[in-house]
Amino acid sequence: MLVRHYQPARLPKNFKAFDYYDYATKTAISANSLDTQTIAKLANPNQIYSAMKGNIDAAVRFKEFALSGKELNSSMISHREIQLAVPANTTKTQWTEINRAIEYGKSQGVTVKATQVK
Repeated sequence: MLVRHYQPARLPKNFKAFDYYDYATKTAISANSLDTQTIAKLANPNQIYSAMKGNIDAAVRFKEFALSGKELNSSMISHREIQLAVPANTTKTQWTEINRAIEYGKSQGVTVKATQVK
């Protein structure tokens, strides 16, 4: 038996809420980066939580969208995921806000995966 491993399909640029869709697992994925080094986010780390909460809420509220011949609707989605790239020099206080948002995501049925990048 031939087993195929498919990569998630890239949705068109400017697609609403999500960037990738994995047909095999029915996972809709939003890929984001978080700039934690802005003056505003250093002075007020709560802005990080607010921004992440907005992305989580958008994933939860997603119903349907079509663009450039690609269509996605909520009945096609079993899992909602946000993949977040976080700079390595993010402060402990900022990580507290990121972790708070990850917990909020869990409570809303959205998996948030934060990956530290250089």
